[in-house]
Amino acid sequence: MESKIKEAIDKSLEQLKAIQEKVDDFVDDIPDDTHEIKATAKKTLSQINELLNSAVEQAGSQAEEAQLKAHLGVMEAQEKLEASKVVVDDYMSRTGEESKRILDEVQLKQKLAMMEARDFWDERGSKMAEEFKQSTAGFQVAAEKAAVDLQSMFAQFNDIFTKSNKDK
Repeated sequence: MESKIKEAIDKSLEQLKAIQEKVDDFVDDIPDDTHEIKATAKKTLSQINELLNSAVEQAGSQAEEAQLKAHLGVMEAQEKLEASKVVVDDYMSRTGEESKRILDEVQLKQKLAMMEARDFWDERGSKMAEEFKQSTAGFQVAAEKAAVDLQSMFAQFNDIFTKSNKDK
């Protein structure tokens, strides 16, 4: 990009020199009594040439400065990206380690819960089964007694109703 700009400026300076030579030739052809006009024209062309040369130098230095600033900006962005990469990598590493730790902890708690359930069943399971058998047997005895008592009461009611009907 910079070379294209310099090339265009150089061509402009060449064109200006060609114009200046033509104007100088034209001014030289003017009669001597217009000496003052000749001097003014040459002076004006010289000033234009100086201004253009100054503009070329300034444009070149500004282009170099802009290019340098762009390069520095890219380098700074690269440094910040590298710095953030370290932070992101560290965070991801810690997050991964934390997730693995939590997963290991959950698996351990699951195993411990299963072991506790087995221990509980081993200790209390047989006792609970025995208690259930005993309570079932006790319930059955109580149900049989209630059924016999109910049958006995119905028999008494039946006798009472039968006696009442005979007395009538």
